[in-house]
Amino acid sequence: MVAADLKNVQGLVYNGYKKLPFAAFLFATLGDDAALSRAWLRALWVAPALRDHLTRNEPKLAVAFAASGLRALGVPEGVIEDLPQELKDGMAKRDKVLGDTPSEWTLGRHHRLDVVLLIYAASETKRAEVLADHRARLVAAGAQVHGDELACEFAEREHFGFADGMSQPFVPGVHDQPRAHEHPIALGEILLGYENEYAKLPASPRWGEFDLGANGTYLVFRKLAQNVGALWTHLAQQAEKLGLEREAGAIWLGAKIMGRWPSGAPVALAPHQDDPKLAASNHANNFGYIAHDPDGLHCPIASHVRRANPRDARAEDAETSLKVVNRHRILRRGRSYGRPISIQQAIAGGDATPRGLYFIGLNASIARGFEFIQQTWLGNPGFLGLAGEADPIAGPGGCPFTIPADPLHIRLEPIPRVVTTLGGGYFFLPSLAAIARLATEPPPRNP
Repeated sequence: MVAADLKNVQGLVYNGYKKLPFAAFLFATLGDDAALSRAWLRALWVAPALRDHLTRNEPKLAVAFAASGLRALGVPEGVIEDLPQELKDGMAKRDKVLGDTPSEWTLGRHHRLDVVLLIYAASETKRAEVLADHRARLVAAGAQVHGDELACEFAEREHFGFADGMSQPFVPGVHDQPRAHEHPIALGEILLGYENEYAKLPASPRWGEFDLGANGTYLVFRKLAQNVGALWTHLAQQAEKLGLEREAGAIWLGAKIMGRWPSGAPVALAPHQDDPKLAASNHANNFGYIAHDPDGLHCPIASHVRRANPRDARAEDAETSLKVVNRHRILRRGRSYGRPISIQQAIAGGDATPRGLYFIGLNASIARGFEFIQQTWLGNPGFLGLAGEADPIAGPGGCPFTIPADPLHIRLEPIPRVVTTLGGGYFFLPSLAAIARLATEPPPRNP
């Protein structure tokens, strides 16, 4: 397997910085003076993906630019034209593909998001210090800096109460070997400049002789509000109607909807009750569907994780399915925001505290990666033969949910919308060499 040029790749690609539990995301609109913006960028230090940098405990920084941000730095229009159409359009204009309602947005609706700084620190105090420093630097460069987006302290669990980040593709580089049942994907599915699953080099923007895309990737940022109380009170009501105990029944239904138990144990391996031992790294992804659960009797076909990663059940045979699925994998680097709430508190009614997820995805093709997953797998009410059932978690809400069973299926009443997109954007996350090129004064034009 070909390994990346780690000294030239931003560290975020290979590390979610879990040991730096306090994250912040700073969005800005760059000023009209491109020279000032380039000077700001020259002074920015971004950690590379080298192992010794990733393991250090000092704050880490990543930076990514929208097409408008590259333009504000003085990148020629001919280079901008080489960017993927979805990046040039921006997320808001892809609402039909994504099923979004931009009029509901609070992030990126009223302001042009040119650049995002992703900041990771070991303490809240250090995060505040680094955030204030970079805000001041941007303001000094003439940028309009928008409100802080602060993640809550990192935990291996999202707000609905389920272990998160359980399934990530193996990408050659920092790790030497895939973990149990972890299917390696071609490096070019994540990074530009390397062959993808089609054995082709992804299209990459060039600036004259310089390959601006090489060792870079595209970053998807979405602020997603989670209505935790709405999900769990609905499931508790459904459990009672089915004659199940309110809390235990709600958790069983929640596991069927998610495709994993709160511990992270896959429902495909533990269909009846949670088994935390199956959440261990050597078991958590050591399963498929086609041989032992083709009809979804263990893990419903409509469940969130089965749709987000169909594994071996996307085609008639496992080998073909895995080949297809590997063409649509992304790296996830998300963080949660808002005060956590327990499942028991949510079942009791929850509270109105804003909470949710900062979804962060990395892929060499936004259209073939994130957008394909969102439209074709998650948002598709006819996914793998289903009838009128979009994703119960990330879908538009109002859809029923079928739990296959013998002799009779269980059909839950329409699930309310429990995730609302509050904004975000598409960004280019350049290599360290590309950052240096973007920060360099362009040569004078010939008279």
